[in-house]
Amino acid sequence: MNGRVMIEAAEWVERLDAASDDSTRAQFDHWHAQPGHKVAYDAVVDAREASAALADHPDMLALRHATVARVALARAPRAPRRTAPWLLAAAACAAVVAPLAWLRLADDGAPASRIASAPTYRTATGQRLMVTLTDGSRLTLDTDSRVRVAYSDSERRLVLERGQALFEVAKHQPRPFVVFAGSHAVTAHGTAFDVRLDPGTVQVALVEGLVSVATSGGQVRPVKMVPDDVLTASTTGISVRHVPGMALALSSWSEGRLVFEDTSLRHAVAEMNRYGTPQISIADASAGAVRISGSFRTGDVQPFLDALELGFPVTVDRRADGRIRIATKKYR
Repeated sequence: MNGRVMIEAAEWVERLDAASDDSTRAQFDHWHAQPGHKVAYDAVVDAREASAALADHPDMLALRHATVARVALARAPRAPRRTAPWLLAAAACAAVVAPLAWLRLADDGAPASRIASAPTYRTATGQRLMVTLTDGSRLTLDTDSRVRVAYSDSERRLVLERGQALFEVAKHQPRPFVVFAGSHAVTAHGTAFDVRLDPGTVQVALVEGLVSVATSGGQVRPVKMVPDDVLTASTTGISVRHVPGMALALSSWSEGRLVFEDTSLRHAVAEMNRYGTPQISIADASAGAVRISGSFRTGDVQPFLDALELGFPVTVDRRADGRIRIATKKYR
């Protein structure tokens, strides 16, 4: 099958996920009607659906990681093409690679003058992406996230532009590893840490090693963190909590799970909703205030709802239009 057509098919799958307006649909219909395009499109859709069922099996996680790394590192230096969608990874191992968003590949070792051409990795809602960078560090993106890699001769710089990412930093490297998120810079020293960027808030959870977090402007001394520290920075200031196991729980999304420990139902529902449809709403304050604990698969709401109905004083209303509403249980 023509490689160019397969790449176009992968691009159309992602475009249709992101937009469904009449203009986009008309362009797709024109492309889809051409010889060989329907076969390529169906093959990509089948690969996504098959891989989704296997995405969290340990063997599939390992294979996905190895395949994406191979695509990122094995590209010939002289190749003129600077971009390639996730289809390159999917084609390498048939239907076992989990759905990936755009995988923009460029020269990670580019000098500072070429930072504008640095690669950008992104995910759509419900997707996860793992990448091995040229220095051996590993980057895992959560749902609806984007990271720009801007390595230079003096610094391994990454910019979290949206969402959440787990960084596992290669040790014994001469260049500092710095992640920028909002107005904050996290400098790592051979470590693993999770960074989440929300409107007005940056959260850093340190799984292992050491990091320091600095604020742009330099008015505040950088905050040094130790494992199990969780730093939250907002317009009101910076706070750090140290709770054993918390950092690991906050980064559990990288394994395809959300771990809640005495968490309000309102917060738990908001986290579940980040991974796609069907969306869940809370009907009243009492239901939202219920405290829950448990581990649930990202994007799989049914076990979450079943657990709520069985063990908590709430009711779950599954509506015909697909919406789900949780309310306080009324006793007679």
